Amino acid sequence: TRYSVSLFRVNHYLDSFEAYSYRNDARSTQRHCKECYEKKGKGAAAAADDDIQPWLRRFVKLVGHEKAQKLLSKAGYFAKLE
Repeated sequence: TRYSVSLFRVNHYLDSFEAYSYRNDARSTQRHCKECYEKKGKGAAAAADDDIQPWLRRFVKLVGHEKAQKLLSKAGYFAKLE
């Protein structure tokens, strides 16, 4: 398929509610609505795939285990916004 051989792909995923509601922007009224988040997520699970996951193995091979661990140590952590 065209998708499987494309050089550039955009992968969009919903992530956790904490990540979804983290940003304080013009859409913040919807972003802080758990019901809105769950509604968006209903169709997302059906479209899930693991195509994007091999990047991590290649990244670790490229930069080394120790550096990769340091660079990714706070991945998924969201500091409090004020």
